[in-house]
Amino acid sequence: MISNEVIDKLAAIVGTENISTDTKSLVSGSRDCYYFSPVLIPQLDNKTAEVIVRPENQQQLKAIIQLAVKNRIPITPRGAGTGNYGQGVPLADGILVNTRRMNRLIEVDAEHALVEGGIGLWQVEKAAREVGGELRMYPSTVITASAAGFITGGSGGVGSIHWGLLSEPGNIRSAKILTIEEEPQEILLDTPEELVKILHNCGLTAFVTEVDFALAPRTEWHQYILAFDDIESAVFAGEQLAYDDSLRKRLCSVMESPIPSYFKALVKRNACPEGKSVLFLMTDLAPAGLAHYLASLRATTSFYQPPPTDGERGFQISDFTWNHTTLWAMKADPQLTYLQDAFDRERLHEQIALRKQKFGDQIHLHIEFLKNRGQVSPGGLSIVRFQDRDQLWEIIEYCESIGMRIANPHTHYLDEDSRWYNPAFLAAKQAWDPQNLLNPGHLLSLETAV
Repeated sequence: MISNEVIDKLAAIVGTENISTDTKSLVSGSRDCYYFSPVLIPQLDNKTAEVIVRPENQQQLKAIIQLAVKNRIPITPRGAGTGNYGQGVPLADGILVNTRRMNRLIEVDAEHALVEGGIGLWQVEKAAREVGGELRMYPSTVITASAAGFITGGSGGVGSIHWGLLSEPGNIRSAKILTIEEEPQEILLDTPEELVKILHNCGLTAFVTEVDFALAPRTEWHQYILAFDDIESAVFAGEQLAYDDSLRKRLCSVMESPIPSYFKALVKRNACPEGKSVLFLMTDLAPAGLAHYLASLRATTSFYQPPPTDGERGFQISDFTWNHTTLWAMKADPQLTYLQDAFDRERLHEQIALRKQKFGDQIHLHIEFLKNRGQVSPGGLSIVRFQDRDQLWEIIEYCESIGMRIANPHTHYLDEDSRWYNPAFLAAKQAWDPQNLLNPGHLLSLETAV
């Protein structure tokens, strides 16, 4: 239980207007998007911090950390709370630090953007495009997600088909962190070996205060939706387009019917014909230039949008891809959830057929093509009609038995995720958070060691 004295000291650091202790604010401010998982809802619904503070700069953040460590109070970092895994939920009460006021755009040119961790990604993208660059990749939550939240909670996104995952060397040039000690250290991480200790760390190793993003050259992207009579044709087309290095792409996504019917805004535009599977494509080619790529594919172009000419974001088909696909599905049918799966590129059709034979319409296919270790491969965010936890674990075990790789989004333990980054992460946790005060409860290996 945090004392009134500590609350008063926190208020003195950030100002009374930047501290919240009322129940409504604590409940809404302590949640991330764990509700994507019906397994996590009962586990996390009643978990909240005792106080939320909103620092404006690193000096205030350092003072908060010092106070927390001195009093052995758990502390949880929070950006926009757009993560889907429950790993941003405070499990040990304590202090939740909302970093959205730490949002300076420090430096930007066509090659990089150095920003504070709490800045919104769309602000970074907009500023980058004004000077001839753009983010190499962004999540489907780009409008709300924060910079530090993306690199510590995400893995890739729109643009990963060309640039790979966040962990690919060069995508993140550097990051600055604060350690969780009575005298917090400010450390610059600027090598792949150091950066891996914070990428997808879900706020468990250190506070990320600054991020230096490598940028891509600004490109005017054309957006297409292609409709197919069956999912096999859509997957084949996805492979042809995704694996063709001569075609520059920012997005290549395939979705099995009835998933497209959940996209109400696209249905209204007649972009997702009833009963059709679809392929979403963002490329630098106008229709005339793309025509020969599509000539051999049994596809109908059901939607096309040229690049906006007014400098604004405009309508984006990426708002229906990656995990926004799941969000639209859940809005249409609350019984739906998802799995994150990676297919073997050489066995894709076999694995799809085997899983469909085993589970039928319990699962509908959603593929995002992305580059991993230099090779474009099919990753999945498949839509699942939820029955119970046992069903999900049965699907996971079966998928892994046929050579697929599953990143389980139905556990809040980071080390139960197949993207877990090995002992280097635990070493960083011990060095930078020796009292285990930073977001405790989300590492199973530490829980079982107690």
